[in-house]
Amino acid sequence: MKTKLLPILLIILVILNGVLIFMLIKKPHENRPQERGQRNFLTTQLHFSKIQKEQFRDLEAPHRGYMIELDTKIIQHKDFLFRSFSAEKFSPDSITRIIGSLEARKEAEVFHFFQKVRNICNEKQLKPFDEIIKKALNKGRRRAPHEGSSPRPMDRGHPPRRSRQPPM
Repeated sequence: MKTKLLPILLIILVILNGVLIFMLIKKPHENRPQERGQRNFLTTQLHFSKIQKEQFRDLEAPHRGYMIELDTKIIQHKDFLFRSFSAEKFSPDSITRIIGSLEARKEAEVFHFFQKVRNICNEKQLKPFDEIIKKALNKGRRRAPHEGSSPRPMDRGHPPRRSRQPPM
């Protein structure tokens, strides 16, 4: 029995090693066509011209950078907040106000970004743009947790990941 099992295990290990080598070389997890497609979703759906696509890219790069910056600050402040459980006489009010302010800045940035994108649109593209934004808002509302439903994976009562830098 042992002599028959050994070649089978050896074949399985060789196959697994081949899969791991393939993943290291090709890195299929880094080729995310969906993410690239999402970035170009508006430009594709609205049939942007070359000039409009360039204008969109010019708007998108600083927007994306600013959103990443705000997300980083929010994570740092949440980390600080959740590390403070053991601190005596700690009041979370000031930290939660800062987090709320940062979240408000994110919402304002998203609004202003889409307002600028809307300004790129021609008359024919305005109605489809407004419909896409309306659908996106409704989709976001449907994902909000309802009474009696289980929380989303990010909201399961776990504190956010820890960063190595204190909040600024």
